[in-house]
Amino acid sequence: MFRVAICDDEATSLQLNTILVETILKEEGISYEIRTFDDIGLMTEELSRPGQPYDVLLSDILAPGMNGIEAAERLRGIGERLDIIFISSTAEYALEGYKVNALRYLKKPVDSAMLKEALLISYRKTAQKEGLSVTSEGKLYNINYKEIIYAESQARDVELTLKDRRLITHMKISDLEKMLPDQFFRCHRSYIVNLLEVENIERYQATMKNQDYIPISQQQYTEMKNRMFQCQTRNG
Repeated sequence: MFRVAICDDEATSLQLNTILVETILKEEGISYEIRTFDDIGLMTEELSRPGQPYDVLLSDILAPGMNGIEAAERLRGIGERLDIIFISSTAEYALEGYKVNALRYLKKPVDSAMLKEALLISYRKTAQKEGLSVTSEGKLYNINYKEIIYAESQARDVELTLKDRRLITHMKISDLEKMLPDQFFRCHRSYIVNLLEVENIERYQATMKNQDYIPISQQQYTEMKNRMFQCQTRNG
C-alpha cells in the first residue's frame, strides 16, 4: 500500500492534485491510500507523530501561518524521511526545497508526466526496501542492494556494476541517488558507491572490492571517509 499525503489550503488545487495522483496510481496499478489536508499546521502535526504511515507528501509552499519549507524543516528536524514533492505557483522557494531534500519542486498547473515520474520514484523506494527495480533492454530486474558495487552516470543513463554483471538503465543518477539507502554515497558527480564494497580509499580515489577504481571529488573526500567509517562500523 502506497500512502500519500496531499496538502493545499486552496480547495480547488487540493481536489485537482488529488484526482491527478489517483489517476496516475490507478493507471500504474498501484494500491494506494490518500489523506488530504487543507491546513499545513495540522498536516505537520499529523505527520510528526511517531509511526506515521505516509510514504510521500505533496505540499503547497505558500500557506498562512507556516509555509511548506518551514513544515518540511520541522519534519526533517525530527528525522522524518518521507519523500516531499512541493507544488507551488511560484519558483521563489525552489532552492530552499533542496535544503530539505525535496524529491521534486513542481509548478502549478502540475505537469502530469513530471508528477508521474516523481511518484514512481517514491513508490519504488517504498516498495523495494531490500533492493532496486530497474528496466534494462526492455526487461525488469529486481536487484538486491548487496549486489550493487557502484553506479556510473552515462549521459541520460546509469550503468550499474553488480557483483556478477553490468546493467544499463535509463535514469538520471540524481534520481537513483534518492532511491538508494544510506550505505550508498555519491562520491563524485558521476559515481555512487556502495560503501560496504569499498576496499580502501586514498586521496581522491576509492578502490572497490572488485578492484575497480572510482574517483572521489575533492569536496566529497572528507565526508566519504566519515560515512565509510560509520557505515562499515554499523555493519560490522
